[in-house]
Amino acid sequence: MSTKKRTLLAQDWSVWGDISLKTATTLFQVWGLPAVSLPVKLLAAHPGWAAQTPQQDLTAWLQRVLDYWQQQDWSRIYLGYLGSPAVVEVWQRYLATAACPVILDPAMADQGQLYQGLDVNYVQAISRLLPYVDVLTPNISEAQFLVGFPIIDHDSLSRALHLLAAQMRGSQVIITSIQQDQQIGCAFLNQGVVQTSLYPQQQRTLFGSGDLFTTLVVLFLAADFSFATAVQQATRLTTLAVKQTPFSARDIQVAAIIPALLELKDGNHA
Repeated sequence: MSTKKRTLLAQDWSVWGDISLKTATTLFQVWGLPAVSLPVKLLAAHPGWAAQTPQQDLTAWLQRVLDYWQQQDWSRIYLGYLGSPAVVEVWQRYLATAACPVILDPAMADQGQLYQGLDVNYVQAISRLLPYVDVLTPNISEAQFLVGFPIIDHDSLSRALHLLAAQMRGSQVIITSIQQDQQIGCAFLNQGVVQTSLYPQQQRTLFGSGDLFTTLVVLFLAADFSFATAVQQATRLTTLAVKQTPFSARDIQVAAIIPALLELKDGNHA
C-alpha cells in the first residue's frame, strides 16, 4: 500500500443511485486528492429509490479491515451514513486511537423523522462518537435529535451549535438545511461566532444533497482551504448542483459542477 497519506472515505455504497460513497469517490478523483473508499454497508439501491432494497451487513468484515489498518496514518477520516449501532461502535473503537482529523455527517434523519430502521438507540450511538469528531455536519433534523430540543429561531440555533461543539473534540459544527427568508443553506461556528451561508431556495428536493455538501467541505479542507471558505464554497456548489440537476433526476448530479470545481482548484482561495 502507498505510504502517501490519504483521506479515508467511509459510508454506504448504493449500487443503484448516485449518492454517498459514489459522490465522495468521484469528487476526490476529479480534484486529484488521494483517498481510500470504504463501504460500510452494501445496498442494491438507496432507500430513496426503494425502501425494501436488498442490503448486506458488513460489520464483521469492517472490523477485520479496521484491525488490518490499525496503524494506518490517514490524513483525515470522513464518516457518512453508518446504518446501525453495531457499525457505529466499531468506529468508536477505531477513532479512539486515531490521531487525524475526523469529519462526521451523522446521516440519520430528514424532515423531522429518523430514517427507516433507525431509532433512539442509533441517535445515542452517534452521540458517543462526538468526542472523537473535529467537524460535524448534521442537517437541522439530525441536529434536533442530537441536542434534544427544536431549533426554531436564531437563539435555539446558536444554542444547538454551541452545545454540539462542547461535546466534540473539535469545535467546527455546521447545521445544514437552514431556511430563512426564502433562502436555504447552513449555519456554522467560526471561531465561536455563528455565521450563515444562504442562497435562494430551489423548489425541489434531491437525494444526496447533504452527501455532496459534506464531501465538498471535506475536499476543500483537504485542499487547505480555510474552514469558513470551505463552508461557503461547499454551499455555493451544492446550490449550483441542485439548480443544474435535470428535473428528471431524483439524485443530485455532480457533473454540472465539475467545471466550477476545477476552476476553483486552479484559482486562489482564502
